[in-house]
Amino acid sequence: MTKKQHIFISLGSNQGDRLDYLIRALCLLEGHDIGISSLSRIYETPPWGFESTPFYNACAGLQTDLSPYDLMEVLLKVEERLGRSRAKANGYAPRTIDLDLLGYEDLILSTENLTLPHPRLELRNFVLYPLEEIAKTWMHPLLQKTSSELKQQSIDSAICKPFPFSFWSPPIFEHYPYTVIEGNIGVGKSTLAKKMGEQYQAALLLEAFVDNPYLAPFYQDPKKYALPVETFFLKDRVDQAAEFWKNNPNRVVSDYFLNKSLVFAAQNLKADDFKVYQEAFLRVVSSQKQPSLLVYLYADVSHLLKQIKKRGRSYEQDIQEEYLMKIGQGYDHLIQTDFPFPILSLAVDDLNFESDEVAFQRILRKIYKTTFL
Repeated sequence: MTKKQHIFISLGSNQGDRLDYLIRALCLLEGHDIGISSLSRIYETPPWGFESTPFYNACAGLQTDLSPYDLMEVLLKVEERLGRSRAKANGYAPRTIDLDLLGYEDLILSTENLTLPHPRLELRNFVLYPLEEIAKTWMHPLLQKTSSELKQQSIDSAICKPFPFSFWSPPIFEHYPYTVIEGNIGVGKSTLAKKMGEQYQAALLLEAFVDNPYLAPFYQDPKKYALPVETFFLKDRVDQAAEFWKNNPNRVVSDYFLNKSLVFAAQNLKADDFKVYQEAFLRVVSSQKQPSLLVYLYADVSHLLKQIKKRGRSYEQDIQEEYLMKIGQGYDHLIQTDFPFPILSLAVDDLNFESDEVAFQRILRKIYKTTFL
C-alpha cells in the first residue's frame, strides 16, 4: 500500500525537558512505521487558553498507511509513554507532550473521538507558524484557505519565537562521547562524521586515506600492493590515533574503526600474508581506545558505485561491484562480533543526509533512540 503523504501533526511540551520530550515523541512515532517526511523548526510560544510556562511547539509531516483512527491511537499511546494522561477535565492544562492530528489529506471528519481538520487550528499561532513552514500550500478542506493564508489572517496576537533547525539535535555525545561511523566505500562515513562534528562541536578523527602512497597503485595492481597498502593503513591509523588522543578531547566522532583493517586485509591479502598481518594487528589493537558507539552505515552496491563516481577520486573509478560486495560481507561479519559497545546499523540508500537537514536529523534520532529504547 502506498503511504499517504499529506498528514500533519503538531507537537508541544511545557513541562520538564521540553526539547527532549519532542525528540522522543518523534523517535517513538518512527517506531510505529511512521515516516517523518517534513519537520518545522521548534518555536517557543506562550500557552494558549490558560496561564502556565511557555511551550515548545513544532509541526511534522507524516508518511503512513495507518488510518486516521489508528494514527490517532498511536499518538495517544506515545503521549501516554511520555507521561501524558488525557484525563477528561475542564479547560487546558500543562503537559509533558501534546500530539494533535491537524489534517489527514483532504479528509473532513467529525466523530466523538476525532475531528478533522483539527478544530480551531486557524486560531492558534503556535500551530499556524510551524505548519506554514512545512506546508504553505496545504488547503484547509473546510475553510478553503491555505496554511499561508490562515497564518496571514490569524487574529492570534501570540508571539512565536523560532529556534534554528539544528536545535532539534538530540544530546548524543552525553551518552556516546566517542562515536565511530563505519561502512563500505562510498557510503558516506566521512560526510556524516563531519556533519556531526560541526553540529556538536566534536573533535574529528578522520582517516587520512589520501596520504597512503600505495592506495592508487593498489587499485591498479591489487596483488602486488595489497600488503604494503594494508600495512601502511594500520601503522598510520595507530600513529594518528595515538597523537589525536594526547589532547584528551571530551567528545569525538570518527569515520573509521581500527578493526576495519581486518575487513580489507582479509579481502585483499593472500592467506599467508593475512596471517602475518593479523598477528601484527592483534598486537596493537588491545591498547587502542574503544568507541562508545559504532554506527554502521550500509547501502546497496548500486548506491555505493553512484557515490564513488560522484566524488570523483580517480583511483576509485575502477572499483568493481564484486569487490564492494565482498567488502560489505566482511563488514556484516565484523558487526556480528561481540564488542564491548553497542552497534547501530543504518540503511542510508534513500537518505541524502549531506544536504537534507530533515534526513540528517532522522539519523541523529535513530542514534539517540538507542539510549532509551
